[in-house]
Amino acid sequence: MQKHQLRTMVVRVHPHAWRWRAGGAAAALLLIFFLGYLLAASRADNAPFFNSTEERLRDQIAQLTAERDSDQLTLRTLKSALSDQAEVMSEIRQMLTMYRGVLLPEETGDAVVLRAPIADYDPLTQSLQVVEIVHRGASDYSKYEGSLSVVVEGLLSGKPHKIDLSSLDSTMESSVFPLKFQYLQRVKIAVSLPAGFVPETVVSSISMVQPTRATLARRDAVAFSVASERGQQRAEGYASDGRER
Repeated sequence: MQKHQLRTMVVRVHPHAWRWRAGGAAAALLLIFFLGYLLAASRADNAPFFNSTEERLRDQIAQLTAERDSDQLTLRTLKSALSDQAEVMSEIRQMLTMYRGVLLPEETGDAVVLRAPIADYDPLTQSLQVVEIVHRGASDYSKYEGSLSVVVEGLLSGKPHKIDLSSLDSTMESSVFPLKFQYLQRVKIAVSLPAGFVPETVVSSISMVQPTRATLARRDAVAFSVASERGQQRAEGYASDGRER
């Protein structure tokens, strides 16, 4: 008869094992909680506990404000580009009008036509820019020669005063601007006026020696121009065509 022997197994449990189990469970819960938060935050309807209605409204307002500022900047840029294009188109129309007048000048009996000068005066820098255009008359000659003088009349210290622009141009070697062309000539003058001098009128005078001897003069008011108004002033200058003999 066999005897069964009973074996007893003793399992030793560490006294702090329950703490390890509790810590693992807590870490698992924290991980699940963190993953749930990331999932909720990635959705459009964020968890209100972490992202309140006020915060969402503030974010939306900030985003809309940034979009508005960007749109306003784009609009200003577009307006500036359109303004520049309009000025360019205006200048092109003016030049086409002028060249049409050169190719088909009016029957005035004059050998040449003296256009109204484009006079831009900037009182801040005391600078004056004058553009004179002379072109052939109705008769067609192959050679036009002469000279142009430009005098500005105005006030200096409250008294009438005249300035010959050729005397202020450092590149000039004579008191007149020489003219030599077949169809037209453009003379551009840019000078700094004496301090205190306020221009009022531009007196343009030409003296032709070829194809015939003739003189022509005109007086035009000086425009106090602003950069944005120069296109309109140029148009007015080309449109005006008065004469004084």
